Amino acid sequence: MVKIGIIGAGYWGSNLVRAFNDTESAVVAAVADTKQGRLQFVSKRYPHIRTTNDMESILSDPEIDAVVVATPVPTHYDVGRRVLESGKHAMIEKPMAYSYDDARKLRDLADSLGKVLTVGHVYQFSPAVEWLATRISSGTLGQLFHIDSIRINLGPPASEVDVVWDLAPHDLSILIYLMWQSGLPTDVKSLRVMAGSFVKEQLADLTHIFIEFECGVTAHIHVSWVTSNKVRLMQLSAEHGTVVFDDMQPAEKIKIYSAGVDTRIGADESGSAELTYRPGDIFIPTLPRHEPLAAECRHFVDCIESGKPPINGGKIGVEVVRLLEMITEAARM
Repeated sequence: MVKIGIIGAGYWGSNLVRAFNDTESAVVAAVADTKQGRLQFVSKRYPHIRTTNDMESILSDPEIDAVVVATPVPTHYDVGRRVLESGKHAMIEKPMAYSYDDARKLRDLADSLGKVLTVGHVYQFSPAVEWLATRISSGTLGQLFHIDSIRINLGPPASEVDVVWDLAPHDLSILIYLMWQSGLPTDVKSLRVMAGSFVKEQLADLTHIFIEFECGVTAHIHVSWVTSNKVRLMQLSAEHGTVVFDDMQPAEKIKIYSAGVDTRIGADESGSAELTYRPGDIFIPTLPRHEPLAAECRHFVDCIESGKPPINGGKIGVEVVRLLEMITEAARM
């Protein structure tokens, strides 16, 4: 039985408490937060879990095997480092750190101490993304050309990071994971950014990101806090068709469009038939039904117990932060 401590019981931290509380082979031993109201929230729902406003009591507890870090992004490096140095495994919410150098330091520290380090890239555990990864790695879709992603929702009432660091880690982790599944490197050839601040005066709250990778794949990511309508939409263009992943759909999240039909191609002046074009046939796969967060928590516990490397470990965590930092620099130009 893996004993878990959780630091941070805000919006997402409370979801992690629930998910780990329901995870077999795991028990939530303690939850820490500096806000008494958040601790009361946890205590009312899980009276068996110890709560504290001092994370040191979790770090110094010899019975706790692993700690989940769900604190504000700028604190991820310091808190994550403390967790690892205390001899415990660490799961750090996305993004892994607020700078590329700090992300690499956390990865290297975990490796040197022999501790499991995972990053909260929960979409790697989405049934839809798992299905895509399998089809891409098998070559079913053929060569990958372009990925277009839109992620929109109302921003948090108070945030220490802009919309890119808040929302884009999801899109970047999916992008990187799928490219790696197809054997493609994620070295960047060119990157352009268009950003604006409309609601948040000091922070970019709408950003368009255009990436061209050295391997030839291109990507466009649009993240926004400005529009109240929640959108989670990704489209992959590949050699053998187009895949649309709409995560807001309760079912049929994935639709695969085969190559289109266009009778205009090759038509000459003697052709008397009607000229038409239309999308190809649509295939909707049946996906397994499981909660990505629950699967992510099980994976963390399983890696601790089995010693196998996590799919959402330091390697992808560092790569996501590398691209986030590049995007931030490009936005300043």
